[in-house]
Amino acid sequence: MPVIKVHVEPEELAAIKRRAAELGITVEAMAYGALSCSMSHVREPFCRVRIDEAVNSKGKDLPLWSDSARSVSIYESMPDIQQKPGPKGEPL
Repeated sequence: MPVIKVHVEPEELAAIKRRAAELGITVEAMAYGALSCSMSHVREPFCRVRIDEAVNSKGKDLPLWSDSARSVSIYESMPDIQQKPGPKGEPL
């Protein structure tokens, strides 16, 4: 049987494993189901847009459905300098 390999980040795999466990299926069944769903709807404009977005953003940031511990959006939204005064009321 032919094999298709999909390379995912650890944070993506953790989310995939959790969702597959919630559904009571294997990771492989989850991947096959997602591929089957995409193949069934690929002619719908919305699906094609989502596929293109996923392909174009791969490697730049983690998808919203993944664990986001090292996501760009997490650390870019944090201020560089603490905004409140230090312990003696002085700036840090």
